[in-house]
Amino acid sequence: MDYVGMSVKNVTLKTQSDVVINKILSTNATVTLPNGTEAFEPGQVLVTVNGGLNFVAADEDDEPNGVLCEALTATGEAEILLIGTVRKKYLTGLVDAHKPHLFNNRIILK
Repeated sequence: MDYVGMSVKNVTLKTQSDVVINKILSTNATVTLPNGTEAFEPGQVLVTVNGGLNFVAADEDDEPNGVLCEALTATGEAEILLIGTVRKKYLTGLVDAHKPHLFNNRIILK
C-alpha cells in the first residue's frame, strides 16, 4: 500500500517554534554539514569554529554555544540562537556534558 507523501524528501517535523521558547539573541552564520549528512533540523546543537562566523555540529567533547533555528539541507548561512530558552526534548546532538556549556552561554534548557 502506498501512502500519500511517501516520496516527499526533506520534510522536517520540527519547526523553530517547536524548539525555541524565547529568542533573545541570534545571528546568521555559515553552518557546515558533515559529509554524509543530508540535513540538519531546527534544534541541532552547534559549536563555533572561528568566533561566530562558522558553526559545526557539536561533538560529545565540544563546548557548544549555539542552537540551529531553521532547517538546513546544505552547507550555508542559517540563523543560530546564541542566547535564549529552548525545549530540551527537541534538541539534536545534546549530551549531558553539553548542558553546563549551554547554560554558561545563556542558552536555557526547559
